[in-house]
Amino acid sequence: MHKITAIKMAVLALMLLPALVLACAPRPEPAPVAASPPARGASSKPAWEQEWDRTLGAARKEGQVTIYETYGAEWRVAMNEVMEKKYGITVSTVTGKSMEIGERILREQRNKLYQADVIAVISSSAFLDIYQSAGVLQSFEPMLILPEVIDPKAWAGGKLNWFDPDTKTLLWFREMVSAPVLINTDMVKPQEMKVWDDLLSPKWKGKMILSDPAIGGAGKVVMTMLAYAIKDWNYIDRLVKQEPNVQRDYRLMAEWVSRARYPIAIGPGKGEVAQFKQAGAPIQLVNFEDGSITGSGSGSLAVPNGSPHPNAAKVFINFLLSKEGQNITARVGGYPSARVDVPTDFLDPEVVRRPGIKYFSTEDRGYLQKLDEITRRLAEVMKQLSK
Repeated sequence: MHKITAIKMAVLALMLLPALVLACAPRPEPAPVAASPPARGASSKPAWEQEWDRTLGAARKEGQVTIYETYGAEWRVAMNEVMEKKYGITVSTVTGKSMEIGERILREQRNKLYQADVIAVISSSAFLDIYQSAGVLQSFEPMLILPEVIDPKAWAGGKLNWFDPDTKTLLWFREMVSAPVLINTDMVKPQEMKVWDDLLSPKWKGKMILSDPAIGGAGKVVMTMLAYAIKDWNYIDRLVKQEPNVQRDYRLMAEWVSRARYPIAIGPGKGEVAQFKQAGAPIQLVNFEDGSITGSGSGSLAVPNGSPHPNAAKVFINFLLSKEGQNITARVGGYPSARVDVPTDFLDPEVVRRPGIKYFSTEDRGYLQKLDEITRRLAEVMKQLSK
């Protein structure tokens, strides 16, 4: 009995031996599975590039983009040339003063006459006071496609410059330094004008011109920024007691300083100053170390409701905000871009940020929200000069 059992066990072991050997042997690597070919019509391009291709194709069918702007003939010619050559899109423009174009936009929107694709003239204060409350602008952020445009590191301050961060309907792309004071260098030594308190010296009483803050423009910007951010209302009172001659004519201000009738002008007009400077006048613009002013000027963009060429508008906006587009605009306009990768060596140093100077922006949201209040109070202070 035991002998038979032993024989059976031996036979069973022989039968199981191959299975045990296979179980202990190393397993071969599985054969690689071939990748499935892309589906017919699928693209390997990133999503933004696919969107750009679709937008560009639709834009070429639209054929044109209509811009309401104030940048002048040289800019229009340059932009139309590159847009036609690069994208096959014609740039049509409507030109005028900012407020004229603003009134036209509001009128067209009320009457549902949608003709403008892009508005490139709006100032920040006009936007907050008029356009936002009228609801004539559409969201701007969806217009941005190119990575170099969206990249926050490409822009001053490390972010896209929205006037309205919540609704994102208006963006500014220019950072213009506005030198607030003009001096005659035969009458004033540049080292005498380092900080704002230098204007309060008794030697300058009755010897300064002030651009009238009541009519807007440079004089209003300088005085309201002094009151809000750079200095305070006590400084405004002391400056008014210096009895500046209030003028509304930028050319006259530049001429009087150039001809040594007055040594100092507050809130001069840049264009008028440039004309006299080119003629050899001994004049110089001054940026005070304790506070100078930056702003977008007319370097802002918005898209009104009902844009008739929406795809061409997208292409134009992305090109304008690219390094190439901003380089063209800076060279033609003479003002620096808010893009940090656009060179400034071809610009007047007086309009470019300089180290060692503290800058305050007219695009500051708090300033804009309080501008009406500041303006009313400033008007009361200025009445002292008429007494």
